[in-house]
Amino acid sequence: MNPLQISANDSVENVIAKTSSARAWLNTDGEDTSLKPNAIKLRISAHIPGDSPAVKDVFEPAFKRLTVMSKGAIGVEGFWGGSLHKEREGIDALINNVTDMCPVYSAWDSKIFPAAQSLSLPFIFPSAEVATAVSEALYHDYFKKDFEANQILMGRLVATSEYNLFSREPIECLDDLIGKKVACSDGMEFDIYRALGAIPIGCSTPEAKTKFASNEADAVSISDSAAYTAGIFQYARYRTSANLVRVNLEYGLSHHFWNKLSPDLKIIFNQWLRALAQAGAQLFYGLAGARARVAFQEAGMQFIDINAEEIQRWKHKLAGVQNQYSKEMASLGYPSEEMIRAIHESTKHFSQYSADELFESALKHPLTNITPLE
Repeated sequence: MNPLQISANDSVENVIAKTSSARAWLNTDGEDTSLKPNAIKLRISAHIPGDSPAVKDVFEPAFKRLTVMSKGAIGVEGFWGGSLHKEREGIDALINNVTDMCPVYSAWDSKIFPAAQSLSLPFIFPSAEVATAVSEALYHDYFKKDFEANQILMGRLVATSEYNLFSREPIECLDDLIGKKVACSDGMEFDIYRALGAIPIGCSTPEAKTKFASNEADAVSISDSAAYTAGIFQYARYRTSANLVRVNLEYGLSHHFWNKLSPDLKIIFNQWLRALAQAGAQLFYGLAGARARVAFQEAGMQFIDINAEEIQRWKHKLAGVQNQYSKEMASLGYPSEEMIRAIHESTKHFSQYSADELFESALKHPLTNITPLE
């Protein structure tokens, strides 16, 4: 792993040092953030709380940056805590013009987003920023078809930091995991935990918190930042890190909003989205994750790192997951072997770059084939 990428156990100070470009982009102090009287309004909605680091440290500063970039032509209004629609109803909300941009997570529905499950194959990505760069770079060729078949455009793709297991009892090896009820995402992550001998419970983050708090689940698989934001860590005594899986958390975009934009504003908005993707990966999953780990330690949580020998046992147990997925996708007409090979090759390519370099590339050389700019 490139030492200038964000690692799973970096300190707050280390992450701050690695994310100067993203943090500078989000700082609009002294810049003109006023809106034109006829400004186009972008409505962003999500189930996350309005006081979460994702909102306060990433989204709200990014909204100001969009206004600066568009010279007051685009303003943003955020609706948090599920105030506009339920978390799993984002696609309908986009189609019916209830919102303009919101979560349409592939991890919530593997049946309508089968190709994107490949982004959660085990032990692939070294960091959230690399996984995000890969997902955005490969979106047009492999994932776009599924999303646009549901009458929505892609806003941005953001990969999480590694998912850890938060539990009441220690999970130090495979034997400790067997038979445990694990709240996790649907799709690939569900298949992974089933292959490891656990009893997976597919659910969203709010659902996972409820199930963990009521003892319906023995553990929750989730990122550090989300475990803190949702309050899941308050019910856990142990955090087990295996760098097993990451999940891609896509925000869909409505045709209604996109069609309001002039050609020049589409270019600006697309550039903003590409930078927003990297900023989210680096500053929510990276920096907020590091701050969350401080809170976990202050709460007395014990950290468990799976050793290299034990990781090999997990990898052996999961050896068939990729092959089974590839066969199932091929039977549905997807170029599964090509797609998985592209993910590995793209990961190798982007792994050469630092977090700052990945952000600068997203901002200065934004992909132009995610949304139709013509």
